[in-house]
Amino acid sequence: MKILIVSQYFYPEDFRINDIAAELIARGHQVQVLTGLPDYATSVVPKEYKWHRKRDEIMNQVSIHRVPIIARRHGPVFRFLNYVSFVVTSWLYSKFGKKPDADIVFVYQTSPVFQAVPALSYGKRLKIPVVLYCCDLWPESLKAGGITESNPVFSIIKKISSKLYCACDCVCVTSKAFVRYLADVCRVPTEKMTYLPQHAEDLYSEIAGQYEQNQCVDFLFAGNIGVVQNVDCILNAVAHMDKSLPFCVHIVGDGSELDNCKKMAHALQVEDKVVFHGRYPLQAMRKFYKLADCFLLTLRDDDFTGKTVPAKLQGYLSAGKPVIAAAGEGVQEMVAESDSGISVPAGDFTALAEAMKAVVLDHDQYKEKGAAGRRYYEANCSKKVYMDRLTGIFQDFIKGV
Repeated sequence: MKILIVSQYFYPEDFRINDIAAELIARGHQVQVLTGLPDYATSVVPKEYKWHRKRDEIMNQVSIHRVPIIARRHGPVFRFLNYVSFVVTSWLYSKFGKKPDADIVFVYQTSPVFQAVPALSYGKRLKIPVVLYCCDLWPESLKAGGITESNPVFSIIKKISSKLYCACDCVCVTSKAFVRYLADVCRVPTEKMTYLPQHAEDLYSEIAGQYEQNQCVDFLFAGNIGVVQNVDCILNAVAHMDKSLPFCVHIVGDGSELDNCKKMAHALQVEDKVVFHGRYPLQAMRKFYKLADCFLLTLRDDDFTGKTVPAKLQGYLSAGKPVIAAAGEGVQEMVAESDSGISVPAGDFTALAEAMKAVVLDHDQYKEKGAAGRRYYEANCSKKVYMDRLTGIFQDFIKGV
């Protein structure tokens, strides 16, 4: 197959679409990518990409074209200009640029959904199907920026989002809760949607289900530490627990809320039970995943975040150890479906403390939950399963099924 990927972010940015493109190439398909200039990680465009340099590249057999954008910088104004500039320049390129040879267009839709505009333009120009992978839910994402349903802007974006989603031939979603939202809010026909959970690399198969006998139950939270991740909930839960219990919480990662969390741990006097390890490269995470007796996943309690399933949940499941989640319906649904642990409502630190206590008091009982999570991962969330399903969707639509 000849696949045209439209994504505002691509290598050297660190997004899963890089891995997807590489795997498509490994499976013998041809891949072209329309993307913007890299600025996500640093908020500025690197010098080597300025002044029309590196607009066309071939990296690992992937043909890449980059359109100019206004850098993200800082603040909502530049963020808005960044989004709009990619949509405008990529749309212009799709209309008047070199006509690509492609069988299908694949939109890797992070924020905003407007990335579908150039993809749909290509679909119309080339008369080929458009498949969108919805990783970020619009217009619901606007609420994170303070734009609520009472704001006229929300109504406008809702209409645009609905039109774009409905215009695609297929909308793949990362959470079952997304299906309900898109059907109810954006009026996307359910027959157009396909549940396709994100994949996780199988980095922990050798240590899956292995536990260290150190007379302590080690809980692990790994990943970004920001407002959305609501690590405060973990700290409050620890403060609510009996400190004489043999447990320790390991927090591995960095983010905008790290310093605040450290101050909160000090104020709550839980520093003897919580260890902040900082950020480690992916290759070094194996030792923490081996140390872990149980994983922790917390998310903020709001309508949008509650519907999402962060990809680290699949990573947790791959390690074959139980999971305790304080999150919304998206995560709760996968934890229940995989039978991998305990889920409590987002933000409910009292319920989280009780769940952690249950694991500490009878950890052996929960080891089978971890094994069940591993089995679920192998059947639903491995890279092979993901790519088999994705390429199957492509083939179906290319054949006109």
